[in-house]
Parts: sequence; C-alpha cells; structure tokens
Amino acid sequence: MSQSEESTERRLHIRKKMIEAIAETMDLYGATYSSGQLYGIMFFENRPMTLDEMKTQMNMSKSNMSYAVRALVESRMVNKLNEKQDRKELYAAETDFFRAFQHFFSHKLQHEVDVMTEAIAQALPELTEIILEEHITDEERKLALQDLHKFRHAKKYYEWLQQFVDTLRSGAFFNEAPAKADSASNEKETHNE
Repeated sequence: MSQSEESTERRLHIRKKMIEAIAETMDLYGATYSSGQLYGIMFFENRPMTLDEMKTQMNMSKSNMSYAVRALVESRMVNKLNEKQDRKELYAAETDFFRAFQHFFSHKLQHEVDVMTEAIAQALPELTEIILEEHITDEERKLALQDLHKFRHAKKYYEWLQQFVDTLRSGAFFNEAPAKADSASNEKETHNE
C-alpha cells in the first residue's frame, strides 16, 4: 500500500468515527441513530444528494430512507433544494453547526412557548374566577391560589424563554468568541498559504 493510499485510508477511518459520533448525538435532535449516520455521510459529501444516492450509501429500504430524510428536513439538519438532478429531489446537509443549532432549537422552543403560553392564558382567568367564587371552601381556594402562583411563575418563565428564542433567532449568540475566533484563525491560515 502506498503512502497516499494509507493516508486516504486513515482519513476515511477518522471520518467514519466522526460519523458515528454524530449519529450518537442525533437523539438530541429527535433523530434516530441511522438518521444521524445519514446526516454524517451527507455532511462529508460536500454536494447535494438524491434519495437514491443516499439509499445506496446507507443500504436502507426506501421507506426507512424517506423517514430518515423527512426527520432530518424537519429538524433542519438537511435542506431540500429547489433544484433537481434528473428530475430527482436534491438534499444537502446543513454543515454550519451554529446555524443548525439556531434553526432547530429556536423552532422547538418556539413551539413549547406557543403551546404553554396559550394554555396559561386560558387557565389564569378561569382559575381567578374559581378563587373569587363565594361558595368555595377555604381548602379549595387555598389549592387554587397555589395553582395560580405556579401559573404566574410559569408565565414569567415563558416570557423569558420567548426572549431567549428571539435572541437565538437573531444570531446574537453567534457573534461571540467561538465563531469569531474560528473565522479569524481560518483567515490567518489562508493568508499564510
């Protein structure tokens, strides 16, 4: 085996380990291990892929492949492109981890905020009405007041969470050191070459 072939083999081995690590962590994004493997393969592919190409690489059934791709598109880890190749849909992995995090978590957290804010908005006036009723036992009023306190605390939390989501969507978190330091480092390397 030549040195070049040995280097290629080592690089592919390293890539395979990275794909396995990505697959292991994808449960955080609501994806299965095999969906994570698919994302890892697409991440390193550096070009859009068709479902047939993915199926060949993953050796999966068409139904499992469709499910995996749909889950990755929903989590915004993979994007369905507007262009096609031989009338087949094309998909590309989101390779910017900062952007993937931003899209995925802002979407999921916004859903939580919307559901809980609506539930709290409906519950607070009803609970207040129960507390103000004349013919309620002291024990029931006490329990309703405890619930009211919990709902008001939850309301404050979801107001804070909405601010967090808005900040996450704005990209302000990514103006900090890790992204800038990496970008500056890459620019120095490019200029030194």
